[in-house]
Amino acid sequence: MVEDEPISAVITTHALSDSFDTFHVKTGDEALSFCANIEPDLILMDINMPGISGLETCKIIKGNESLKDIPILFITASQDAESEDQCWESGCTDFITKPFSTNTLRHRVNAHVAAKLMADRLKELASIDGLTGVHNRRYFEQYFDEQAKLSARNKKPLSILMIDIDFFKQYNDLYGHLAGDDCLRLVANIIDKALERPTDHVARYGGEEFVVILPDTDIKGLEVVAKHILQKIQTANIVHEGAPNGVLSVSLGGCSAVCDLTHYKSLILSADEKLYLAKRSGRNRYQVN
Repeated sequence: MVEDEPISAVITTHALSDSFDTFHVKTGDEALSFCANIEPDLILMDINMPGISGLETCKIIKGNESLKDIPILFITASQDAESEDQCWESGCTDFITKPFSTNTLRHRVNAHVAAKLMADRLKELASIDGLTGVHNRRYFEQYFDEQAKLSARNKKPLSILMIDIDFFKQYNDLYGHLAGDDCLRLVANIIDKALERPTDHVARYGGEEFVVILPDTDIKGLEVVAKHILQKIQTANIVHEGAPNGVLSVSLGGCSAVCDLTHYKSLILSADEKLYLAKRSGRNRYQVN
């Protein structure tokens, strides 16, 4: 809630606190700072505030890729057509005029939060690989683009790790495709659990190949993650009679660099080349640069 009038803030908080965790800031700048640290499910905001207006704050939030889907409801004393048009043009989801019924406020907020949660769930499902339960290639490509831009802007390294299951065709031939699907799910789960930071993600890249994206990670950190994943797969001791050692293994190839937005996708190609080198060198190992 972004409101500089104490009485309005108290009334709104009292109306919603039974159903929601509410947070109160007084200015547009404070709202932007809050959203940078905690992403709210909904924002209630007055139009007229000290400093930047609610309309301008709304435009800034809607222009931010990671915040643009947050519903924003204006609470305002302005009831003329021009003010209404300005609210819609700024990108708001809805508005409520003062004085308002607290019952109406609760119903409006409930409806918009429910819609937001449903949209979030659909977005999540669209980004998940249906077989393994980890992210899909579509999600990876979107996340990779976002992190490459951050890498270029902040001059921080971004790392990519390609992972391929060794002798997977032989696994399918020996045990059947249903067992192969179970194997893919197990390997995906092992990789996912091996990633310790919330910004690190694994996605199924295609077939038996996975890709891990590691923001703000240099070559040393990349090597630590590669070694950790390799050890986790080895410890799982998955039987594979078609493999030389009788157990399933993976090969990994990785690359780390500060991204150049003109050629940043070469990071994937470099990681793939290292993966090929790891497989050619005997499999069940990693190669990074």
